[in-house]
Order: sequence, then C-alpha cells, then structure tokens
Amino acid sequence: MRLPFLFPIIFLFCFSGFAQKQNVLFIAADDLSCALGCYGDSIAKTPHLDRLAATGVCFLKAYNQLPLCNPTRASVMTGLRPDTIKVYDLDRHFRDEVPDAVTLSQQFMKHGWWAGRVGKVYHYNVPASIGTDGFDDPPSWQKTINPKGRDKTDEHLIYNAEPHRKISAALSWLAAEGKDEEQTDGMIATETIKLMKQKKDEPFFIATGFFRPHTPYVAP
Repeated sequence: MRLPFLFPIIFLFCFSGFAQKQNVLFIAADDLSCALGCYGDSIAKTPHLDRLAATGVCFLKAYNQLPLCNPTRASVMTGLRPDTIKVYDLDRHFRDEVPDAVTLSQQFMKHGWWAGRVGKVYHYNVPASIGTDGFDDPPSWQKTINPKGRDKTDEHLIYNAEPHRKISAALSWLAAEGKDEEQTDGMIATETIKLMKQKKDEPFFIATGFFRPHTPYVAP
C-alpha cells in the first residue's frame, strides 16, 4: 500500500474495573486520512461519524506510527512501536520478531471477552487479498469472517487511469452496479451487525475493518 495511512479507531470499552463488562466495537478504515467532517473537511459528508465524534472523544493530534499499512496496524494492535516489532514494510509479521506479543484483542480475551474479526484489521493486499485472511493474526480471534463482494468479483470492470501501476496503487475507480450491501464493505457491516446480535448475551470485542477508501475507488 503506497498511500499514507491513518487508522481511525473507536473504542467503546471498559476493563474489569466495572461491575458489568462493556462490549467493544473496534472500527478501522483503510487510507481514510482525515477526510471527515469532524476534522473540518468541507467536502466529505460524514454525518454518522461526525455524530459519533461529537458524543465521544475525537483525537485531533493523533499520528500514525509509520506511514504504511502493515507496521501501523501491527503497532496499534500490539501496543509496540514498529522498531520494537521490526515491521517496516508489507511483508513481515510482527510475531516473527515478538512471538509472545499479547495483542489488544488477546488482552480482552484474557479478561473474559469473546473476540472476533470481520474484514481487514491486520494488513491485507487490496484488492488482491479481499475474501481471505490476509496477513492476519490467528491467536487474536475466536472467529473471523472474510466477506468478498462485487467490488472483488467485478474487478475486471475497474478503470485504471495509470495502467503502468497496479490498481491497488493507481488512480482507479468503478461506478458499480448493485447495492451497497453487495460490496465487500457493505457485507462487512452486515456481518458485523449479525455477529453483535449473536453475541449480545456475552461481553464481546468485535473488530471490524473496512477496505475503503483504499484504491480502487468502488462505489455503487
């Protein structure tokens, strides 16, 4: 992934200091940068995220650890700097250097939460790895779901304005047919809601990772 990466995360949780364990929904978006109304962007229309920011905590001076997907995601999930886990590129897994690292979701599991992942939380090649586990960390989850929507199956329809580059790094787009729920991100949202309903009677940590707005730009 070539583009700078900002990892917006939403924490709605408490640890065991509370009598009742609170559920956690961890949300990640790919290459979003700060194109949100709550960050002062006058073009982006993001009313739901703006409302969430207004009722929670909005970090105005948060910076990624390294401007690349894999090291940043691994650092967020382990709480360790890229120079500690020795992840500087897209090809190295943090457990190669720190095999006993305890990730954020593992920490929740240790304290009695159920943990699951839907979509891209650790590094994936986009769009090549959509529908797979990507560069995931199996010990971090008790269940994983990897949706694959029309943006992947209709990949041959995507227009690449920079044919000398792969569509993952080029200015590329598709005005897609069908509904949002048929796209991978729409499916990720649907599966997350289903999982939250299934686990509503026990404390859960559910990490939901959306693939957009990483290129190619695909929207119904």
